[in-house]
Amino acid sequence: MELVDVSLAEAEVTDGAGAKGGGGGFDAVSEDSDGEDEERGLLRGDAGDASTSAPRRDDPRPPPTGWRGYVARVPKGEAVMLAATFTFAFQNVVAKTVEEGVPPMQVVFVRSCISGCVTAFTTWRRAAECNAIVREADAETTGEGTRASASSGEDLRDDDSRFTIETLLGHRRFWRLCLLRGVAGSIAFSLAYVSLTYLTVGDSVAIFFLNPIFSSLMAIPALGEKPSAVQAVAIGGGLVGTLLIVKPPALFHALGVPLNDDDRRRDHPMDPVGVGVTLFSAFFCAVAMVSIRAIRGRVSALGLAVWFHGCSSVLGFASVTSAWPLPPVWPTAHEWGLLILISLTSFAGQLSLNYGYSHLPTLTASALYYLLVAWSAALGWAMMGERVDAYGALGAAVICVGGLAPGVHKARVERAARAKRAMNGAMNGG
Repeated sequence: MELVDVSLAEAEVTDGAGAKGGGGGFDAVSEDSDGEDEERGLLRGDAGDASTSAPRRDDPRPPPTGWRGYVARVPKGEAVMLAATFTFAFQNVVAKTVEEGVPPMQVVFVRSCISGCVTAFTTWRRAAECNAIVREADAETTGEGTRASASSGEDLRDDDSRFTIETLLGHRRFWRLCLLRGVAGSIAFSLAYVSLTYLTVGDSVAIFFLNPIFSSLMAIPALGEKPSAVQAVAIGGGLVGTLLIVKPPALFHALGVPLNDDDRRRDHPMDPVGVGVTLFSAFFCAVAMVSIRAIRGRVSALGLAVWFHGCSSVLGFASVTSAWPLPPVWPTAHEWGLLILISLTSFAGQLSLNYGYSHLPTLTASALYYLLVAWSAALGWAMMGERVDAYGALGAAVICVGGLAPGVHKARVERAARAKRAMNGAMNGG
């Protein structure tokens, strides 16, 4: 099986039959193509899949009105990233409970196996539904000739309509990038679990959430996405807000900021090994996010999720069979229920995260990713009674403003552009 080399900076669009479409490297992503990508649904297929392509801009149907029109105007990339960060925050709260009795890497293994099966089944169902629609449309188009052939027992389906390995994993041209996304993402979140054996949760989270900054820096040479002033300020604000919420003891102590009793009990010098592990975790997470953006709609969010869960399952299996860092246990019925809940939220979260990073500029998606910290603080207070002090409240506010600022700025620019086009049209018509 031959794999075609695809770089992060340049790739060609291929349609479902393998034909090359409109080119264009990833170093020159246009706003129009981003808008067209966002129009595709969350479960839609590759860019070249005719059965799942975006609605045409010249669609004669009138635009929806009422609440449907309002929902249609909501930027889908930003909305899906909001859903992704909330889902992962909820998953973290559930995982914190189940990991009191089940080793973290065993949780990763069970979660990845169940989520992977759900993802593969969903992909198969989507393919079956799309094939049924295509066959129905072909039958209506060809008329009597098609019905006569069908009655004679002839198989009318094209070879491309069958469920193949490329239906599950995406076009083979992008398998290397998909594998990079899966391996990097799996290593990132596995190392994040390992780092907790060396660092406090606050220090680990503070270092891990350097990954949006790493992603933004990588996107400049790899994708040609240069940060705007709004995006740069949003990412910086997200980091500041994260530090205010998690209050890493080592940093706050060095700055002379007074700590409460809980923080003092956690206050000790950071282990250099833990710092190195967490930095590698943040780096690999950034590689995974940039890889998603490089693929950018050429492989569906479902296909990317299959790669991630497959790679995570392999790492989890290696950890469980080697009994490292902890030996596996047999979960109780209650813990099995929580593991299934974690698996389902992981399915939804990975799907949303893949879609968000595929259809938003890396810098905007990275700024929104910081909302995970704010959601975690809010859910920890609501569901687990964790205290949120003034620093935490201020940090959550900073993250929310920073995360939503690029989307608000983008909406303002688009409104101004529409108004200018309307004015030019009125002047030319007059």
